[in-house]
Order: sequence, then structure tokens, then C-alpha cells
Amino acid sequence: MEITPEKLCKYFGKVKAVDELDLDIGDREFVALLGPSGCGKTTTLLMIAGIYRPTSGYIKFDDRVVNHLLPKERNIGMVFQSYALYPHMTVFDNIAYPLKLKRTPRKEMRERVQRVADMMGIGDLLDRRPAQLSGGQQQRVAVARALVKEPAILLFDEPLSNLDAKLRLRMRGEIKRVQEDLGITSVYVTHDQAQL
Repeated sequence: MEITPEKLCKYFGKVKAVDELDLDIGDREFVALLGPSGCGKTTTLLMIAGIYRPTSGYIKFDDRVVNHLLPKERNIGMVFQSYALYPHMTVFDNIAYPLKLKRTPRKEMRERVQRVADMMGIGDLLDRRPAQLSGGQQQRVAVARALVKEPAILLFDEPLSNLDAKLRLRMRGEIKRVQEDLGITSVYVTHDQAQL
């Protein structure tokens, strides 16, 4: 899916977080937004996701303006810096959560969760809770939860910041491999050039 912000602006009072952004992200592309904290990267990502509404300008998915669509109507998977895992749920339940919200049949849910968990190398950890996992394993759960929805777009907001340097390098390779294998248009936000 193509993503095209056009003259995209987001103001918070008098503060211009994003000002007149024009960007063309091609179908199946992996694009990184790199810059210092406070430059508008995450704000742009949240507008693409539908969490923030633009002050002005447009966001198009394949030439269709989506400004009015709610996040759940945009077919997006999102991975956050904090992983945002539910500590009281198992790995299986964390990954399956978006499918439960859509009332996916149980058999299909199990198959899809197992498939993405195996793809992320955590298929044998489905009965554990997040506290029983390493940082890298928790990150893989967060990516699997985003992928299980079979999204058209994947958004990453500083997804590797909480990992040590060696694990960041390995996870960066995993994210790129999964994105290439699945051909999902992806936007990756980071302030750290070494994470690209």
C-alpha cells in the first residue's frame, strides 16, 4: 500500500510539530524517519495511524484520503518503544488480542498466532507471561501482535530503544527480514542513526 502525506501539518497550540510535510512512500517500501527528539517523527507516525488528526493537509493510502478513518479502520499494525504488552496475559493472548477484538474464530486464531510466533522465533513461548521473557523476546511478541492482524502497513515507533546494542543489531535484521518476506509497507521512526 502506498502512503502519501500531502502538505501535512499538526499544531499543538502555537507549536508546529509537523509543518507542510510531503512524502511518497511506495508500496512494499521500508522508510525510516530519522531525526532528533521533538522534530515531529512520532507525530507524523501517529497521524498515519489515525491516533492524531492532522491540523491540515491529507494522508492518502493508495490515492484514497484517510484523514476521517479511525485507527481500527486503517489496517495498520503498530509496534511501540514500550512493547505495550499486557503483563497478566500469556504470550499467546498478547499476540491474539487484536484477533479477539475482531471475534476471529478460535481455530483460525490459533493457526494465525502460531504462524506469526514461529516466524518471529517465539513459537515455543506461547504459554509464558511477559515477565518471563527477555527484552528481545518481548519485542518479538510486540512485532508478532502487529503482524497477526495481517496489516497493509506496519508502523514502528523507536522499537529497539530499550534493547542492548547487540540485541538491537539482531532485531533490526529480523524486522527487515520479516518486512521483506511479507512485503508490508513500513515506516520506522528513530532518533538513532545506528538503529537503521
